[in-house]
Amino acid sequence: MRAVSENKLSLDDKVNKFYPNVPNGQNISVLNLLEMTSGLDPAGPMGDAPYNNDDANAQKTIQGTHYNEQNFGKWDYQDLEYILLSHILEKASGQSYETLFNDMYVYPLKLKHTDFVWADQQKLKEIDFLFNGQNIDLNAMHGLLGAGSVAMSNDDLYKVSLDLLNGKLLSSQNKDIIYAPGNNTSHYRGGLYTKNNHYESNGNGYGYCNFLRISKDGQNAVILQSTDSSRYGDLSNNADKIYADLFGK
Repeated sequence: MRAVSENKLSLDDKVNKFYPNVPNGQNISVLNLLEMTSGLDPAGPMGDAPYNNDDANAQKTIQGTHYNEQNFGKWDYQDLEYILLSHILEKASGQSYETLFNDMYVYPLKLKHTDFVWADQQKLKEIDFLFNGQNIDLNAMHGLLGAGSVAMSNDDLYKVSLDLLNGKLLSSQNKDIIYAPGNNTSHYRGGLYTKNNHYESNGNGYGYCNFLRISKDGQNAVILQSTDSSRYGDLSNNADKIYADLFGK
C-alpha cells in the first residue's frame, strides 16, 4: 500500500508487467495475489537457487508455477503468491525486500526480536534453536521470501499488528483497502481473514504453528503459539474460543 500511495504500483497491475513468463500473468492482478485468487500453484520446487540471488529465486519460482483455470477467482492459499508479491515489490521500488521490510517495521518500531533468518552468522548458528530442532535449508527459506523467511517474537508480532491497524504504519484509507473483506469466500486479503468483529491470521512451519486473533482497532488480541503443529486444527479452534470468551464473537 505504501508503493501504491507512491504511484509505484497499482493493485490492478497485471503480473506480466513484472514477470512476463508467469502463466496467465496477463490476467492475474496484484490484488488477485493479495487475495489468493490467482489460480497459481507450485508445480515444482521453489527457491533452491543460492540464497544471495533474489532474481534467481524468483525465476525458479516462476519455472515451477502452474496455472489452474478452475481456481482463478477462487480462494486457494499458496505461499508462492506472496513470493511473487515480494519480488514484484522489489521491481516496483528498486529496493530489496529486506530493505523495505526493515524500513517499514524493524527500524521505526525498534523491533529487537525480528529479523531475516540469514541476517548474520550468529543467527545462522541459532537456526536449530529458533526452529525447534528442524533441519533448515537456507536456500529453501530464501525461496520463501515474503512467506516464511522472517523470525519474530510474539511480542513483536502484536506490536506490528497493532500499528498496522491503529494508523501508525498505514493511513486509514490504505488500511481499509488492504484489510477489506476479500472478493472470495474466505474474506481474505493482505494476510488477514475478516470476521464479524476481528481479524484472524495463521502460520505453520518448521515445527511451529501460530494463531493471531485481533480486534479491528488492534486493542484486543490473542496470540497462541505451539511447537506441536500436528494439532494445527485443534489449536486454531482453541484460539477462536479464547478470543470469543474474552472479547465476544
